[in-house]
Amino acid sequence: MNLDNFYTVQALKLVEEHTLSVILQLNQEHEVFKGHFPNHPVLPGVAMLQIIKELTEKHYKTLLFMHTSNRVKFLTPVNPFERDTLEFHLTFQQEENTLKVKNSTTFVDGVTVMQCSLVFAKLG
Repeated sequence: MNLDNFYTVQALKLVEEHTLSVILQLNQEHEVFKGHFPNHPVLPGVAMLQIIKELTEKHYKTLLFMHTSNRVKFLTPVNPFERDTLEFHLTFQQEENTLKVKNSTTFVDGVTVMQCSLVFAKLG
């Protein structure tokens, strides 16, 4: 998925040793929103999972492959023209060849957008 210029990281904070908080702003004009869905843009769930992968790769400076996903819940649709700023709360558990990530994504006002648990295989 080509997410070039899809979002801009506004703030990144290491909350605890294994917990990261990232506030990002979506690019309302990105091509993804023109196709999903025309005249009714919604942030695709797969794009949120890709953002988690990219944030985790940057934090750990390694390439990852999503191995499994558990309890993926999309709770509130994201229309980027109504609310374009999200906060990703990522908690990491590192093992030998995998990285477990628990995520809660919210709007900056605290409304929950998505929750999930992912396991990534390390490629790099």
